[in-house]
Amino acid sequence: MTGRLRPVGLATTLLMVVVLVAACSAPVDSGPKALRASTIPENLRSEETSTTTTTSPPTGETSEVTIYFIGGDQRLSPVKRLVSSPATLDKVLQALFAGPTIAEGVTGLRSAISFDTKVLSARIEARIAIVDVSKIFAFGQLDDQIRAYAQVVFTAVDVEGVTGVLFSVNGRRLEVPAEDGSSQSVPLGRGAYTGYAPR
Repeated sequence: MTGRLRPVGLATTLLMVVVLVAACSAPVDSGPKALRASTIPENLRSEETSTTTTTSPPTGETSEVTIYFIGGDQRLSPVKRLVSSPATLDKVLQALFAGPTIAEGVTGLRSAISFDTKVLSARIEARIAIVDVSKIFAFGQLDDQIRAYAQVVFTAVDVEGVTGVLFSVNGRRLEVPAEDGSSQSVPLGRGAYTGYAPR
């Protein structure tokens, strides 16, 4: 006799395979379900289980600062900017040298500072801001040259602890015009540009 199974034996074998597969498969839930507290082991539902929350230092904090552009009346006009904290002199001047936004330009604000000039460094020594730039940034008519330096002076003096400003180009001290057109190598404050002060 061959090893062929009779129909009854074959049906029994198939039934056993189905039962085994069903027993080995994991139940599938349609979604998360709430559990009763009594069904959770005591060591997992203890109310004294501590949770540790790690709070990272806040990132992206900003400070509001004031920079100065030129308004329609040709005098300085204060504008608010947000810079990353802490608001250092360098960050404030970088915001100034970036120039007005398109929206600000539409309202008539402009800058007399050459757009392709970079602030190489800006530090404070004995309450004097020493601003080193990549090139001379004031061009055009003398009035506009004076306005460019007035923009930097008013912006820098708004930074806490600054009373005056000295300028240099690539590390070399620069004489700059005061409001009366005279070249100055001493620290300049707002008093040197009172005629351009905001109304």
